[in-house]
Amino acid sequence: QTLESELKQVTGQFQETQSRMRQLIHSSSEKFQNIWIVNEEEAKALIQEVLDADRIIHIQQLGLPWEEPCLQFMDNVGPLGGQKQEKKEAMQVAMELLEGGICELLGIFR
Repeated sequence: QTLESELKQVTGQFQETQSRMRQLIHSSSEKFQNIWIVNEEEAKALIQEVLDADRIIHIQQLGLPWEEPCLQFMDNVGPLGGQKQEKKEAMQVAMELLEGGICELLGIFR
């Protein structure tokens, strides 16, 4: 009987600990997501400033035409860890390279 009561007590403690762990994981995950998004917004603003400076330098100082680089990665919001990367055949990658589709080739910028 004492072993049964100890087992029930330990089982209850275990279930309570599991519940606390789930709550901690959920709150930590939310905090991580929020901090990531804030940092990402700051980084995007800085990238935009750098692109503006680059454009001004090209046009005004160097007298060269300026082309906006591929900025598909700026469309992303949040961490990339959850996204599944697409695998491509070697021939397909070579064809995209030859066709100049470097933005599509670099799947990390999607």
